[in-house]
Amino acid sequence: MFSYRHGFHAGNHADVLKHITLLSCIKLLHKKETPLMLVDTHAGAGLYDLQDRFAKISLEANEGILQLAKNPSLFQTNLDINDYFQMILGLQSSQDLKIYPGSPYLLWQSMRAMDKLRLMELHPSDFPVLKENMDLLKIKRQDIKLDMIDGFGMLKAYLPPPSRRGLVLIDPSYEDKGDYRAVLNSLEEAIKRFATGVYLVWYPVLTRLDAKEFPSRLKKLCQELNLSWLNAELRIKPVIEDGLSASGMWIINPPWQLKESLENSLPLLQTILQINDSGSYTIETNPTT
Repeated sequence: MFSYRHGFHAGNHADVLKHITLLSCIKLLHKKETPLMLVDTHAGAGLYDLQDRFAKISLEANEGILQLAKNPSLFQTNLDINDYFQMILGLQSSQDLKIYPGSPYLLWQSMRAMDKLRLMELHPSDFPVLKENMDLLKIKRQDIKLDMIDGFGMLKAYLPPPSRRGLVLIDPSYEDKGDYRAVLNSLEEAIKRFATGVYLVWYPVLTRLDAKEFPSRLKKLCQELNLSWLNAELRIKPVIEDGLSASGMWIINPPWQLKESLENSLPLLQTILQINDSGSYTIETNPTT
């Protein structure tokens, strides 16, 4: 399980979808003044160098954030995409886009003084880098806690948050096929403790059976627990056996107006990121959303 390094995939089209959806959710949740707990179960390293050996091997950022950066005029009127892009530009020391933020940085950048942030990462190489990167942000006075621990098992310990308002991001690598079951088990345990929380689950769209069945299993879980949900998928090229051509975000208890936000963002992302006009997107909700 420790062979996976997100540095190979940082800034790819899946990250673009995941992070724009994440920031859109937080922005909507922040319309209320009540403190919010933000939880990331698989935090990774926090910041990524798009010029390092991992990124240069895969070149996946070329199909994601770097492609987006070539077309600012196409999304400058879309607040969700533009806010995300400006947050990334704020990290750069030159005009070249070299640093890509993982979800821990975006969560930290989005949190208010009253909010709490909980980051979990089990990888023995990534956790020290995460700690170093977060220390550089001078976060000592903020309510932030980092744990080198299995996020699946630790999540329930933080729930429910004192304010009874929280957002949880679950985005494992799915390199281990057991991750699909672990996500479902972790969600079920978390919802028992905190049924009104907002849960974001990223997943890859792949040809193997466990991946193909995953959205329907998430839907079944929501139906059994009578929870509202929203599912958004973005494809930039036809599904192939090797490589990632599409991914999805499953949101349980989606914030009000998230559907409208994604309906504005996803068509633009498809237009900008698709390869040979083969992109597509879907947004599906249950009837009560």
